[in-house]
Amino acid sequence: MPGSIIGLVGKQRSGKTLMSYLLAKALYQSAKDSGYLLRCYSNLYSPEDDFMTYISSISEIPLDLEPKIVLIDEIYNGCDSQDYKKLKDISIFLNTIGKQNCLFLYTTIEAGMVYNRFRNQTNTFVLVKKVNDVIFYRFFYPDTCTYHDLQLKLTPELFVNVHYDTNFIPVVFDWRMDTWNEKLQEYYRRYYPDVL
Repeated sequence: MPGSIIGLVGKQRSGKTLMSYLLAKALYQSAKDSGYLLRCYSNLYSPEDDFMTYISSISEIPLDLEPKIVLIDEIYNGCDSQDYKKLKDISIFLNTIGKQNCLFLYTTIEAGMVYNRFRNQTNTFVLVKKVNDVIFYRFFYPDTCTYHDLQLKLTPELFVNVHYDTNFIPVVFDWRMDTWNEKLQEYYRRYYPDVL
């Protein structure tokens, strides 16, 4: 899991946010059942969920070695492939997610809308399409050129334990790393005291 990136790609209202939420929640619950704490940080607004902490900035994600999930819905709102001013900060974060013991999930309408370093380092793409009352998911693994298909029928039971607000429009995610140096100093003090 550390350093893994999963990108969910599909048209609006196709079911990509639903699958990212279900994946994060299932991983959290599996870890909890095994006696581990797996924190989840997301820009999904889900106040009823105790497993997910709402964030709107990269500076709100702790810099530590503890396992965590970061789920960014509609990643292009702040990480557009054409926004060159933010790319340095995004690259620094991206290049440290493995060391931070982080699983990174993101959703987007189209892969080309996302910064190319995210696309290039994505381990799994989930292609999403909704037809009538069925959502089709294709989990594609670029490293092996293999895939697995999954279908979910849209039934009321599917949404029983789904608490995120489906009408919430994520705010533009702030990728600036204004507090990165302070967080990095604290990281060194905590894990590598001999370095400072």
